[in-house]
Amino acid sequence: MSSTTAAELLRTARLQAGMSQSAVAQLAKTSQSAIATYEAGNREPSLPVLQRLLAATGHQLSLSVLPDSSVYRIADLALDIAQSPANDDKKKLRYVFEFMRGAQEDTAPVNVLVSAEPKSTGDMRFDALLAGIAEDLCVLGGEVPPQWVNSDARTLKSAWWVSSLAAGRAQALVHSPAALRRRGVMIDRHDLEGA
Repeated sequence: MSSTTAAELLRTARLQAGMSQSAVAQLAKTSQSAIATYEAGNREPSLPVLQRLLAATGHQLSLSVLPDSSVYRIADLALDIAQSPANDDKKKLRYVFEFMRGAQEDTAPVNVLVSAEPKSTGDMRFDALLAGIAEDLCVLGGEVPPQWVNSDARTLKSAWWVSSLAAGRAQALVHSPAALRRRGVMIDRHDLEGA
């Protein structure tokens, strides 16, 4: 998204139209000094005023909203996991750890990262893991978890021990976050935080 200011938009539109500030002011039913003030950036016009001033130059205002590619949301994580080979748990976990690293470093609020309900990954274990992570991040950040984390489809019938190592399982037994343990996902919090 461009960082163009209202002042730049107005000045550019006026100059492209080959109009003076007085001519724009007359058509927009305002004063030349108001146009000068807006173009100098000393005052910001409201959106309706900006549209009216641009219309006087023969232009229209067009806004667009684009996703922020610097924000890696849990919904994005679910898509990456879903697109991974079904039997490649290592790759899927790398995505999870990448998300966790980003969540720790990201300036985006936790609720921005977790509010959008992720589509199913096609693997119930990872669906449960994502719900547990979302709830845990909210609790740690003092936010209310989104409703989607409470879905029965995001709780496993039997425990999934993420680590196959005996020592890893022992650590998970002691240090698995409650939000994950409740969903049947046994993973050491230190593995998530040290991602």
